[in-house]
Amino acid sequence: MKKLLYRLALGTFVTLIGAASAPVYAQSDRENSTFTVTEPINVGGVILQPGTYLIKVVLLASNRNMIQVTNEDQTKVFATVLATPHPIGTNEAIPSSRYVYYATAAGQPKALRTWFARDTTNGQDIIYPKRHAMELAAVAKEPVIAIPDETKEADYKSVSLTVVTPAQEMKPYEEPAPPVLLAEARPAKPLPPTASRVPLFAALGMLSLAGAFALRVIANRAA
Repeated sequence: MKKLLYRLALGTFVTLIGAASAPVYAQSDRENSTFTVTEPINVGGVILQPGTYLIKVVLLASNRNMIQVTNEDQTKVFATVLATPHPIGTNEAIPSSRYVYYATAAGQPKALRTWFARDTTNGQDIIYPKRHAMELAAVAKEPVIAIPDETKEADYKSVSLTVVTPAQEMKPYEEPAPPVLLAEARPAKPLPPTASRVPLFAALGMLSLAGAFALRVIANRAA
């Protein structure tokens, strides 16, 4: 009987450890898209030639992400650039990937402004080196988020962000305010899975209590 109790206790412990160590995937794991371009495009200062690419999010900090553009099987990286979240309303989740471009001068490649991955509640505003940002802001008549031209990938997490205005002024970057939901808005769709472990730990707590109770009952019967 003691061996049986030991095996039951060990099995419960292993089950709990396995559940606690199970990977929890963040929403960013699903933020990727495959896209095909038939003409050169500018992504964060990198010119992509016609072809099929995979674009994905790599989380960096609360106010910025790193965007990578690779081939479809992710064996070759063509571009690694910065982006900032572009919030949209909870009811406005993008059902399919969408790409928004800046207007550019004649003869210049289109420049990606915002990428919306499928089934997400925010987009990604692409950040450009200052020289490219000034050119884009002047032609597109839109503000463009910028970083210094000499910024290296190792500095992406800490580099200061600025905004170039159409008048070629430099202003500090301010994080966009969360979208305001109107009272008459439609009910929000269920949010996608997040990286929170709170529900997991709650379930583990209940499982632990149930396991302890079962072992106590068995021990009392064996006495």
